Formats: sequence, structure tokens, C-alpha cells
Amino acid sequence: MVQSLTKILIISFLLIFLPAAGFPQRDSAKAKTRDFPSLSMAYTHGKILPTNPFVKGENLSGKPLEFHNSISVKLLWQNPGYTEWQRVYHIPYYGIGYNKASFFTKELGHPNSIYGVLGVPVKRWKKLEVYSEFQFGLAWNWNKYDSIHNPKNIAIGGGMTVHLDVGFNAFYPISKHFDLGAGLSFSHFSNGGFERPNRGLNLLSPTVELKYHLRGNPDTRDAPKPGRLPRNNELYLMLGYGDHQMVEHELDTNYFAVGGLSAVYLMQHTNAFKSGPALDFNFWWSLTAREDGSPGPIGWDNLTVGAFYQIEFEISRLSLHGGVGNYLRHKKYGNYKQFYQRVGVKYHFTDHISMGVNVRSINFILAEFLEFHLGYHFLRPRN
Repeated sequence: MVQSLTKILIISFLLIFLPAAGFPQRDSAKAKTRDFPSLSMAYTHGKILPTNPFVKGENLSGKPLEFHNSISVKLLWQNPGYTEWQRVYHIPYYGIGYNKASFFTKELGHPNSIYGVLGVPVKRWKKLEVYSEFQFGLAWNWNKYDSIHNPKNIAIGGGMTVHLDVGFNAFYPISKHFDLGAGLSFSHFSNGGFERPNRGLNLLSPTVELKYHLRGNPDTRDAPKPGRLPRNNELYLMLGYGDHQMVEHELDTNYFAVGGLSAVYLMQHTNAFKSGPALDFNFWWSLTAREDGSPGPIGWDNLTVGAFYQIEFEISRLSLHGGVGNYLRHKKYGNYKQFYQRVGVKYHFTDHISMGVNVRSINFILAEFLEFHLGYHFLRPRN
């Protein structure tokens, strides 16, 4: 099962991020352009948020886990508005990154991460620039839970997790080629409930960064404006599937499937932003499991219905999305009593077909399952 999870995560990461690594464009014109690459190195020393008993002190040391540090290297590009999506996002930077972390305990180890990076400008002054930065990728090399050798680690149950980071960075040029940066970010590591125990890790991290521009800084202030691009409302039908372990039996070895259909009606408000209501229909094999955690009878009690509202940002053929919903029908939580969340990414192979992965959670910190999805988009042009 561990090998299956690893293969699924790696294949999904490659299918979604490798086609998007260069952010393929929908622009038809191919004007002569010049790339502006940069190399960045950052150091982080931050706080481990006390969101589960393992972090609070129920570990082999008997003490709270308070701090972590990491070193990261990023290969980035920031071009002065050659393409539509660059102009829409006011000349962002984008690329790939690698991170090596330490949590000052053998129970977690020294994980590595590889991830995609997108930095969108929030404010530009004459010199100082502030960006919001989003990272999404994979982390591995964890010292995961083991009933004999690592029995207290209920935070990380598998050897591979999702790497998710959202934050703000400010950069100030100290020469033609070097920028000095500082920032603050929130990071989350979990496997979406695929392998439990999986209480996850949540970090709050100040960062210092040095960025080297190989060809100098691009002209970000005089870039052409995007204007109003063609817009579409859409009906998005999504088939989703995932496996998970039950929280109540997080130390056993039983896995249960979750499959379903979602219908999302997205209204395009700007060149890059969409939002709209949606319905979720999911069939959870775990909802009728017996008290000992073994599979039980299958019936209508396995069906859940949810209503949620989704927001989405388009970056060429890549989309970042999230939403908050409520379970209208749920055997375990009851009707209308439990809110849930979905955050994820998808890649549009054509105007109508997409594929991606979501993390489904409740209460914003407890992952339910990792949802792999295939979607079809019915488009309706709007004026």
C-alpha cells in the first residue's frame, strides 16, 4: 500500500506539474523573447504549531516539539509580460524548488521536498516589492509512524506527504543582480488521510532569502496591460477517487475507497478568477465499517451529499482552487452539522478535459482523504 501511494503521488505530480513547468501558453503570437531566470536560496527557522498530541509532548522525548529549520533552493523565471497569463498576474515569478528540513527530533527525520512555485505581486514601490507565494509539491524521507520503532509519531503515517506552503515575501534589490528578501509563511504536511496515523504538521515560518538574477531584473513596471480577455462560465463535472484509513482506527491496516461525482458551476468574474456553487455526491465504504474497523455491509448509508462554494484562479492551463462546504447528508457527522474543505490543483489538457488532485479535510486541519480527479468542462462564453 505504501508503494501504491508513492506511485500515485509521483505520477500525479508528474502529470500535473511537468506539463505546467514552463506554463504552456494559449497565446498564438510567438514574438522574440528573452528569459530572465534567477536562483534563490532561503533559510527558515520557524514554529511548529501545536495542533496534535504528538507535537504537544506525547512523543518519545516527553517534550513539546517547538521549532524547525530548513534550507531551500529555487530556480525561478520572471519575464516582462510576454504572455497573457503573465500580464494578468502583473508579472509574477514562477519555477521549481527543493527544500531540506529538520525538526530537531529523530521521530520525524530530515524530509526533502520538491515543489512548484508561484509568486504573485501584491504591491510594488520604487525599490521594494511584496509578493504572495504559493508552493505545492511532494515531501519524502520522513521517519514515519512504526508500531515498534516509532510508536508515538501520529503526525506522519507514510513515507511521502503533500508539501503545501502559502506566504508573503518582500524583496529589495541590493545590486543589479542580487535581491535580499524576507517573508512569513504557513506550511502544511500530510498525506490526505491515505496512510494513518496522519494528524499532519503545521508550521509558521519567518524566512530570509537571497536571490541572484542571472541576466538582471526584468522591467516589471512598464509591462503591457492584459486588457479584457475572452471569458467563459462553465459547468464542471468531476469524477473523484481516493483511498483512506479511518481516524477511529488509525493504527490498523484497513483501507477504504471513496468515489464520487461533483458538479460545479463556475462564473468567471475577471481574467483569472472564477467562483461558483457546487454539489458533491460521494460513496464512502468506511461509513458502514464494523466497530473493529473491518468492512461492513454496503448500502445507502455509504452515500454522502455536500454543498460547497468553490473559488478558482487560472494560470494559463493550470488552476488552483479551494472551497468550503457543508455535509447535507452524512451518516457519521449527521445532516447539516459538519463543514468540510477542499484545496487542490488541476491541469487542463484541453479546453474541456482536466486532471488534478485535491486534499479534502474537515475543521481546516484534519485531512479526510486525497482526491484524484478527472473532469470535463462545458463552456459558455459570456460578454
